[in-house]
Amino acid sequence: MTEKPQAPSPFARRDAETLIMLGGFMAILGLPVLVATFWAGSGFAMGVNALSGLVLLGIGLAVLLRGVSRFRKL
Repeated sequence: MTEKPQAPSPFARRDAETLIMLGGFMAILGLPVLVATFWAGSGFAMGVNALSGLVLLGIGLAVLLRGVSRFRKL
């Protein structure tokens, strides 16, 4: 049995663009946190800043790439 390909949702473009913007914002937000790691007072604060910055950057890049891949499928 062959299935017909589904037409993209009317909101697919909007959703992809939203993911791109949100991912870019989170990635850019992670960069100053990583830079602030060098001015942290203690070793514990440096670790928290580094981990937080890497998590923000990683999530931001993952969401950004997901948005780009959805946008290319349109």
